Amino acid sequence: MITPGMDEEKRQRIIEAGIEEFGKGYALASTNEIVRKAGVSKGLLFHYFGSKKNLFLEVFKEATVKLQERLLSSHEADQENMAGDIFHLLTRLALIKLRLFQDEPALYQFLATAIQDSPDEIRQELQVFIDSAAEYGIGRLLDGIELSDLRPDVDPVKAIKLIQLVMDGFQQDYLRRKDLASLDWDKEVAEFTEYMDILRKGLGRGQSEPT
Repeated sequence: MITPGMDEEKRQRIIEAGIEEFGKGYALASTNEIVRKAGVSKGLLFHYFGSKKNLFLEVFKEATVKLQERLLSSHEADQENMAGDIFHLLTRLALIKLRLFQDEPALYQFLATAIQDSPDEIRQELQVFIDSAAEYGIGRLLDGIELSDLRPDVDPVKAIKLIQLVMDGFQQDYLRRKDLASLDWDKEVAEFTEYMDILRKGLGRGQSEPT
């Protein structure tokens, strides 16, 4: 349980330090390093968060919400590109996310490590939060999106899930790379677009990619 009434500026310093330190993995992360980087006392950290586990879960929730809100705001701010079929929408969202990976590599390194390397009991709690956040995000993203470009014999729910699985796999591969800043962006975009085009040909009615 997190103590109510904590100083927000100190809390944010702890969260940012936690993102960096927990990027090493839960077991390797040191609360001594977190308080040093945040410039707070260890007693204050545990007064606010209670335990290393609680701190980790709060850092994960904060990072996930930050990612989701940046993704949604980037998407919704560009009204001209909100129209289009499900392939166009999800391709565009994935490319926005990949660009955000380059902007904040520490955030995405933390998220990737958290999901892959956390103890089983913690990973289960993370998954509950991920599922809840995904349900909320997909609801906002798919509001008003045209699904008629799918083949009539394709279940839209299963099609969306398949597309998301491909996106997630591509994202995890991307996050495993060590130096995000040095990646060839044009090459990454071309590769991802090619994968989505394969899905479009298999699931869609054969239209070309919206521009």
